[in-house]
Amino acid sequence: MNTMACRAVAQAGLAAGTASLDEERAWPLLLVAGWLTTAADLMLEQSLLDSLA
Repeated sequence: MNTMACRAVAQAGLAAGTASLDEERAWPLLLVAGWLTTAADLMLEQSLLDSLA
């Protein structure tokens, strides 16, 4: 699960780098927000699973 979260953060970084090179369009920044939300959700899910075990 942590590996998937790290990959999501890496994708957010890639999207952020691309977004900063583009014109100021909204959708690349939405990609960054989406990948960071995915990473946060994965970490939260893992902590909940750990608390059950």
